[in-house]
Amino acid sequence: MNHAAPDPCTVVRVNPHPGRGSVLVLGTPRGGTSVVAGICHLLGVPMGLDIDPSNMEDRAFREFPKTTGCAERVASFFTELHEQHPLAGVKDPAAIDWLPDVYDSVPEPVLVVVSRDVYTVAQREEVSGSGFFDALHGAIQRKYAVLDFVHAVADPLIVVSYERLMHDPRVAVHSLARFLGVEATDELVDRIVGRVRPHADMPNDVDFVAARADFERSAVPTRFRRLRLARRAS
Repeated sequence: MNHAAPDPCTVVRVNPHPGRGSVLVLGTPRGGTSVVAGICHLLGVPMGLDIDPSNMEDRAFREFPKTTGCAERVASFFTELHEQHPLAGVKDPAAIDWLPDVYDSVPEPVLVVVSRDVYTVAQREEVSGSGFFDALHGAIQRKYAVLDFVHAVADPLIVVSYERLMHDPRVAVHSLARFLGVEATDELVDRIVGRVRPHADMPNDVDFVAARADFERSAVPTRFRRLRLARRAS
């Protein structure tokens, strides 16, 4: 009998265009979407144009449902986002409330759904001042809304268990990288794994935006050295 722990990630529908598309990280508030979006960002998938490092949400994107012409704004947003990045995305755990109405405006969606125990979600909401049963009811409603939505579309889909991600982040990072079609060097994976821990305060304990910027700065000399070596060899 095989007693190996299952992968934290389940690929429900394979990604036919790795390295390209609009990554949408969906889930529930307090449900682990921030850390998964942070992992995507550190893997080199920009998660917005103006990212709030406290929750990995693009500041403009989360305001779109409050404005008129939401679908047009979403289309324009992704056009700008993809100008320099074939693979990029956004995270918003409340987006399921309005995303279905503008989904046609999202080019080549790549769905990343984060699942976390709803009772834990409700407890975290309660700490923030919400009533427990109201928070539990809201988490369950949103969880079913996400499930119904991703089941109804045919786009690439991976589901991430937050609890298993915390237990085995290295496997989860590799699985996400393969699904998205991005390179995950040992150095980069080590950096990401070191920032995946439960109950971390963002951005004080963990700042994924700054961490990606630091990695890019450190990678520049390495790329130049490789280029020089390649030129000498030729």
